[in-house]
Amino acid sequence: MARAAEQVPEAKSLKAAFAERPFISREDLRNIARQHYERPVITFYLNFAPQQGGRSDPPAFVSVFHSLRHRELEARKPYIEGLPRAHRLAIPDDLAEVQAFLEGYQPGGARALVIFKSGEQLNRVMPLPARVADSLTIDADPYIEPLEAIMEEQRRVLVVDVAKEKTTFSLYELGFEEPVHAVTSSVPRNEVEPSREDEVQRHRLTHLQWHFKSSAQNAERLFRERRCELLALFGEERLLKEFEDYLPKSLRDRLLAELRLSPEDGPNQRRDALEEALAKQRKQEEEAALGELGFFQGHGRLAAGLEKVLNAANLFLMRRLFVDTELATPGYVCREHHFLALQAGSCPFDGQALLPAENVVDELIEIARLHGVEVMVVGQRRELLAPYDGAAAVLVTAVPVEQLRTVSVTSQ
Repeated sequence: MARAAEQVPEAKSLKAAFAERPFISREDLRNIARQHYERPVITFYLNFAPQQGGRSDPPAFVSVFHSLRHRELEARKPYIEGLPRAHRLAIPDDLAEVQAFLEGYQPGGARALVIFKSGEQLNRVMPLPARVADSLTIDADPYIEPLEAIMEEQRRVLVVDVAKEKTTFSLYELGFEEPVHAVTSSVPRNEVEPSREDEVQRHRLTHLQWHFKSSAQNAERLFRERRCELLALFGEERLLKEFEDYLPKSLRDRLLAELRLSPEDGPNQRRDALEEALAKQRKQEEEAALGELGFFQGHGRLAAGLEKVLNAANLFLMRRLFVDTELATPGYVCREHHFLALQAGSCPFDGQALLPAENVVDELIEIARLHGVEVMVVGQRRELLAPYDGAAAVLVTAVPVEQLRTVSVTSQ
């Protein structure tokens, strides 16, 4: 299992990688970050959130890609010119393959897409259920920080399918379920001689107890080793009730749901059931977190409204960020100094012109994640965030409202 967790798919093209493994685990990401790459790595983040309805087809994806490609090639010209000739000439080929993939890609229910590409050495395509800021980078290493932050926010669920003869374990995160382990055993057959019926029945009961005990021990170990946050059980109601008695209290306290599906049910059914359970959990978490905003506002530690939140971000004052999942507005950004604005102008740190951003809210979320701010994109209880105009930030300390109004860009 340890060796399997360290293996990263070795597909030679983006299409093959997507067909083989259209998702990523935290173990995958750590291994990608540890790798040394012979050629430059292209990292592409593309957002197609619902509020950007014009981004639902390949021509729109390619248009965004063209714009970002031109910008990055200009910005990284000194780096690219300093590469060995073979590596320098390979960059257009990798970019062309990314474009070819986008031309045939259909997003389905994904909110975003991430692509890593470096010749035949690195090919990964990952649809995500979370929004990202559009970006394209060409560098010696993949730009994993935004993806890493998104994965840290996602709840990793240990899924346990309980049956009399076999218990299977899988990990569920980012909308995908991956099998990781199984415990099998042999139950005595039902057809026995009448004279031995009581003996076999006792044997069968003892066997089932040992099977549940072993399964519970494996569940506790996997939950700890794989750093899971929640537990979901699948199986017959009677079996699950009995199996729960063998689980340690630490796992019972993290129980997300008991579901009546089996491993034979289709992946879509299982995903829908898990997502529904996670949505209920998310609703409770949003209610609890948003219910605290009034307290922070009363103590001068809340920036409410997008403009004040952006200014709080520019002053590095945010501790927690709350954003309506449907909030979107154009703006401007300096990605080098993590400066955001609603109006055009120059970065106050270096005087360079701010870059236009189709949705400055996505840039805000990414920058907040990179700075370790606790981010909550509110989708279940949006009405609780409406009094704050869809965006609020808890500040590290009390700040006068006037100070949050003084941050501005240098006019061009």
